[in-house]
Amino acid sequence: MTRVGVIVNPLSRHNRDGGFDPAAAGFRDLPHARPRTPAELRDTLAEFRRREVRVVAVSGGDGTLREVLTALPQAYGGEEPDIALLPAGKINLAARVVSRVGGRFGDGPAALRRLIDAARGRTLARVEWPVLEIAWRDEPERRLRGFLFGAAAFAAGTRLAYSHVHRAGFNDAAAVALSIAATAGTALFGRQRRALLAGEDMTVGVDGTPPRAGRHFLTLATTLDRLVLNLTPFWGAGEGAIRWLDIAAPPRRLAAALLPVLRGRPRPWMPAAGYASDRARELSIDLAHPFVVDGELFAPGLGGILLSADRRVGFVQPMGGP
Repeated sequence: MTRVGVIVNPLSRHNRDGGFDPAAAGFRDLPHARPRTPAELRDTLAEFRRREVRVVAVSGGDGTLREVLTALPQAYGGEEPDIALLPAGKINLAARVVSRVGGRFGDGPAALRRLIDAARGRTLARVEWPVLEIAWRDEPERRLRGFLFGAAAFAAGTRLAYSHVHRAGFNDAAAVALSIAATAGTALFGRQRRALLAGEDMTVGVDGTPPRAGRHFLTLATTLDRLVLNLTPFWGAGEGAIRWLDIAAPPRRLAAALLPVLRGRPRPWMPAAGYASDRARELSIDLAHPFVVDGELFAPGLGGILLSADRRVGFVQPMGGP
């Protein structure tokens, strides 16, 4: 049997009823923990390694997955375990995209039972995904691993989602749709239109090519092939595991560009108007305002950040799909 360990975020939306922990405790000799700090998470993962856990199940959202992925290299070294996704958060982007390739266990106690049965029966399928790594230049030891980076208008949309959309009770795809609509509405008609359209000072370098300097309306980077709602705001035939989108500020003909961008089908006039997208091995970004990684805001530091995707992580899924 492949040994499974479980990380539970009790604050995640679907875990707040407290039903997941008793379900995990009902499995004999199943390592499981509810770490509340990065230090506790590192200690938990180190104990998982000592107990020869080879599949770490994550019952939480995108932020919980980000923290687990970030802590794994130190805890496991070069022999990282596979990940099983038991989504319990607000958006669960990674679980939606990764599970689309194979299948999903579901969520809650039933998903845990299905995972344990598959591990015992050796019927786990495995897929690999490159993971985005964000490094601070002024703090080389500080790193994050996740799936979706966003800055400028994306950070503004994230703030809007947490201050209004999620607070109003909207989550999952509905929250994403409302956040996009509200951010676009603000950019086109809102009282804060000028500030949002003005963008932020930023320099974006792609694989050593001359950087895109000046003001930027929106910058995205991910190793996923799509976002929630099957949005694919990326194009280009370059090489590298990172898909990126960068829109100069103020964005020209934004109303006409909105749908082509979201579908990843640029119009002929868009490149000259400051709409750029492609694939890359590495992005070098200098910025002064907070950026977002998997739903949380982070300060950029004084030296800017470096995005790469050299590592791939294994994700296990039920063989044969859902």
